Amino acid sequence: RAMKKLTTLSILLISLAFVAPIQVSAATNAGVKPGSFFYFFDTTFENVSLLFTFNPEKKAQKALEYADERLAEIEAVAEEKNPDAVKTAITNYESNIALATEKSEEVKDKGQAETLLNSIADNNSRNQEVLAAVLIKVPEEAKEAITRAIEASRKGQAEATKQIAELRKEISELKQELENLKGELKDKEEEPEVS
Repeated sequence: RAMKKLTTLSILLISLAFVAPIQVSAATNAGVKPGSFFYFFDTTFENVSLLFTFNPEKKAQKALEYADERLAEIEAVAEEKNPDAVKTAITNYESNIALATEKSEEVKDKGQAETLLNSIADNNSRNQEVLAAVLIKVPEEAKEAITRAIEASRKGQAEATKQIAELRKEISELKQELENLKGELKDKEEEPEVS
């Protein structure tokens, strides 16, 4: 019995290794949508890829790319009047945006962190436009999930904007400290030597 389970697991892992990468590229072109047999493999491969991406900046960028895919899926499945698929795509979108936001806060370089947060704010802005357009197309049972997602997106955008403002203030303060330090060093160099 244990051997059978091990064999099944091995087959699943081999399937992930060979099927998922093909589907990732297809997700952008043909569109692997929630409800598709391959959707599980597509999102599982993405999660594994994120798991093994240790650099916070790269992880945030990757999560944002996956969020864009989910946004395209939301539009596609809304046309099909599939409320469960819409909810799945929204949940996956939000988890990618949350991860991107979390990882951008771990980026030590303040300039890079600001760039990431700007991308997140832009993404949230696009998301609100897409969801507002989708809201009128979906069945009634999906409207509540989309309305909540629009509200969450607005909050995410406001939070990213707030963090950008704080980062800019920190950068400005650091620049001022550096200028002060340069001034102090210059004054010391110009002081006459006491004989």
